[in-house]
This record gives sequence, structure tokens and C-alpha cells, in this order.
Amino acid sequence: MPLTYAAVLTLNNTPIRVCFSPHGRCTEAIVRELDNARSEILMEAYSFTSKDIAAAILNAHKRGVHVEIILDKSNRSAKYSSGDFTSHMGITTYINAACAIAHNKIMIIDREIVITRVI
Repeated sequence: MPLTYAAVLTLNNTPIRVCFSPHGRCTEAIVRELDNARSEILMEAYSFTSKDIAAAILNAHKRGVHVEIILDKSNRSAKYSSGDFTSHMGITTYINAACAIAHNKIMIIDREIVITRVI
């Protein structure tokens, strides 16, 4: 089943793709972008539970891509959180305790690609 893009448009010569998939196939698009990262992945999330995305982030880190992650403070109290996983793998992981809740989900890849989730 191919990915469904709700829109593919260009703004100031910048391609914008909006992924919509009722079957969760947008994870594949995110993993593909992470697999193509060359220099940097910056990520902020409340938490992340996708094993495929975690594996792609770890693979990028192992191939020398600079990765930094900011997670919500709720990850401090979780039994084994995504923050534990990433920090144990040697990925720089910060906890955002300044906000009441850090419910963002955003990735910036190579300072060119922005991935975010809108709910």
C-alpha cells in the first residue's frame, strides 16, 4: 500500500509534503528521512514509542550523525522510558522540566527537513 500524501506543494521553491495515512504508514516516511540524514537530527517529543523510529535514530547515531533529543519530564518517572533508551545508547538526551508539559513532536534533519505531527 503506497503512502498517502494529502498535499504536495511548493512554497518559495521549498517542497512541502503533508502525509496522511489512516493505516499508520507515515512512520515509513519518517524512517526514510532519518535513514537519509547526513549530519544532524534534532528532536523534541513528549515521548516516542515507535520501535522503527527509535531504530532509525540509533542507526543514524551509529553512522556518525549528530543526534540531540529533548523529552518531557514525565520520562524521568517512567520505568524504562525512551529517554533511558536513547541516553544508554550514547545519544545526547535532555529532559524538559521547565514546561508544564512538553507535548511537541518535531524533528529537524540536516537543518533542511522539518517533521512535525499535528493532532
